[in-house]
Amino acid sequence: MTLAKRTIRATEPARAVAKLPSLAVRKNCFIERLRQTANVSRAAREAGLASSLLYRHRKSHPAFARAWDDALAEALDALEDAVMDRVINGVAKPVFHGGKQVGELRTYSDAMSMFVLRSKRPEIYNRTAGAVAVLPSEMTEEEAEAEMNRRLERLRSV
Repeated sequence: MTLAKRTIRATEPARAVAKLPSLAVRKNCFIERLRQTANVSRAAREAGLASSLLYRHRKSHPAFARAWDDALAEALDALEDAVMDRVINGVAKPVFHGGKQVGELRTYSDAMSMFVLRSKRPEIYNRTAGAVAVLPSEMTEEEAEAEMNRRLERLRSV
């Protein structure tokens, strides 16, 4: 739901002018748009609220702050799903010949793939050349050995 500002004409009687939706309705609209866009400024604008008001409200209302965080997390989860789909399945690009589409070519992004690998396995893919992988400090020696064996087995199966 997007709430647009209504232009009030000077000739309209006061009782004919529709009231803006309540603050609660506009806050709900903000949360829903935030869930869809992950963009605070855009969601605030589309809900008809100032972002400064929303940030103040966030500070003083823990339930609203939780709803805000949950909406952002949901939007970012959807974005992550879309990125993973593009990394795994690529993107189909049309191929034209003589002004007509004759097929499509599936392209993959090495840069996007590397970004995903670095974010999901920083201990392996965020290293500089020659650096040694550092395992998380909370791992026991047995867990570290099991992790190393798992990785070696993966390399052997390739």
